[in-house]
Amino acid sequence: MGGVPVFIKFTSLNPFTIGIVRLLIASFLMGILLYVKKEKIPFNLRNLKNLFFIGLIFSIHWITYFFSIKTSTASIGILGASTYGIHLIVLGWIFLKTKPSWIDGLAIMIAFAGTYIIIPEFTFSNKITIGIFLSVISGLFFALLPILHQKNSHLTNNVRSLGQYVFAIPLFLVFSSKFEMPYKMADIYSLLYLGIIGTFLAHTFWINVTTKLPTTFTSLIFYIVIPMTMMLSFVWLNESMTIQKVTGAILIITANIIGIMRKFKRIRISLDLD
Repeated sequence: MGGVPVFIKFTSLNPFTIGIVRLLIASFLMGILLYVKKEKIPFNLRNLKNLFFIGLIFSIHWITYFFSIKTSTASIGILGASTYGIHLIVLGWIFLKTKPSWIDGLAIMIAFAGTYIIIPEFTFSNKITIGIFLSVISGLFFALLPILHQKNSHLTNNVRSLGQYVFAIPLFLVFSSKFEMPYKMADIYSLLYLGIIGTFLAHTFWINVTTKLPTTFTSLIFYIVIPMTMMLSFVWLNESMTIQKVTGAILIITANIIGIMRKFKRIRISLDLD
């Protein structure tokens, strides 16, 4: 997954083309896997509605993520999407009525400080600002996916993965008029990597992991991706690695880990009381 933002930035193709091709490749391979394993898809209205919703959330996550990377840089895209832990705090406050503690407030302030350091100027005429804004929205929808998969864990991982890919396609097809035919070999290789490695393998494994493990734990795993992406971007894409960007990245990661560990502590206390 660490290479995905780098390949998205590297290819000259637009976000809609990248999304359509990735989803078609992953859906096709997932269908073959289901056929080989002889897994049946339990067709009923409830399951289809749930899978459609998962696919819709996934497609919004991808569109905002792709445009964030294309507008700014691969590192900015992954940093904004990493606001996973902060979103968990806010979502818990809104939907679960879990009032944030002073530690949660501190984590949010640290995350804002990290964002402030990275953004050179708070104006939407600035590409870094737009990139951060889009990637933070992407992070919100990304944080919703593990929750939705856990709520639908009665379906097999492969069925949920196929549903996520297939039902994410319609939103991308709305913009099919913007599809670009890949002619350059570099673009074709990038799409193959993004479709096979970055989606069929990486996302399918990620769906399996985030369904079986607590979101607090998988969120911490996700932060391993960030230094990988930043290093690949620096080496391969010649992306500048300023002290401001590194400092901001450290603050954002620290803030999210504080938020996630706080949530993990609450879960442990709740289990002890039970």
